Amino acid sequence: MNKVRIIGLVLLVIGLVLKYFLESYNLSMLRGLLIGLGIGMLLTGRIKKP
Repeated sequence: MNKVRIIGLVLLVIGLVLKYFLESYNLSMLRGLLIGLGIGMLLTGRIKKP
């Protein structure tokens, strides 16, 4: 795995862990962004276009 996919996996795990530990509506947007970025980075494996 390259660095971008590892970062994506870490972001995904952080987003999922925050879901269970923090029950605040203010952080739901942050959780969604972390999970979305993590999934996107896992699928693509790169940040910029070739």
